[in-house]
Amino acid sequence: MTITREFLDSTRSYMHAEDEPDENVIPLIQAAMTYLDNAGIASPASLEENELYNLCVKSLTLHWFDHRDSVGNEAELPIGLRPIINQLKLCNIANK
Repeated sequence: MTITREFLDSTRSYMHAEDEPDENVIPLIQAAMTYLDNAGIASPASLEENELYNLCVKSLTLHWFDHRDSVGNEAELPIGLRPIINQLKLCNIANK
């Protein structure tokens, strides 16, 4: 999936990291999308198509950005993110 400039900029805004260069944010967005894909959550045709998926990607991106220095010490996912992931999984199963 292509990460649009609009999604990249809105993710930076969500992270309060407007000055962060593309090369620091794009890999985190891609990792979040891969994480969701590996969890059995298919990505929508466009990131703007599914607000719940959009929020989940942004939340994971922010979480990993905030904990990028925590090597070997995995931080728990933010409260509220796991229920979103579970709901996205259930929606994917129901739509198959």
